[in-house]
Amino acid sequence: MSKRLKLWRHQEWHDWFRWRLCLAGFDWSKLIWLGALGIGFVVLLAYGSVTARWSLTAGGIVAWFTVINLGGFVYMGLLPRRPPLPVPGPFEPGRNVRVRLGLYPPAYDGRKLARIWLRMPVYDETVQSTGGTEKEWLFELTCPAGLPQEFEDLVKQQYPFRLHRGDAPSMQAVCETRVVSRAEIDSGTHPLKLLAWRWDEQSAVLFGRPRY
Repeated sequence: MSKRLKLWRHQEWHDWFRWRLCLAGFDWSKLIWLGALGIGFVVLLAYGSVTARWSLTAGGIVAWFTVINLGGFVYMGLLPRRPPLPVPGPFEPGRNVRVRLGLYPPAYDGRKLARIWLRMPVYDETVQSTGGTEKEWLFELTCPAGLPQEFEDLVKQQYPFRLHRGDAPSMQAVCETRVVSRAEIDSGTHPLKLLAWRWDEQSAVLFGRPRY
């Protein structure tokens, strides 16, 4: 968890701070927010009473409330979000696997970086006696430099789908497992490399990204 939070702080400029504040079960960020508003209001009222410049005081109150509220919304968001998911791996390198893929551009759901979400099926042998079951690993791969141009163009084509259904469409893709260590994964290296992908525009299947 500590490595994930450190990576989150390195990659993002908001959300992680409020999540840390809320660890104990109380949203201290709201108290800090209201305290900053109250302190500024009292200071400006005191300034107005001493100088009798009430027009300047009123303008200062409006400006202070605007700056604090906009700053709070931009930095912390409306709701505290969870940290990035733990990334599975490492895997046996050089394997090609079929996955489901969902594209999420920057600023989607209040996150700074673009993300490629992957669902990789995994067979759980521990329940083989009961007929077996197919589970899924879920990857949340960040893209600090933004989505590749091909994906950027694809996101634009998918805009009507996202607008009407509230989530990214599920795409078919093939990935190759990479030669990486657990330490490299914890530092932000992706354990998978995308080789090919396809989106059927007639398909109405959602990727189904977990909600915050």
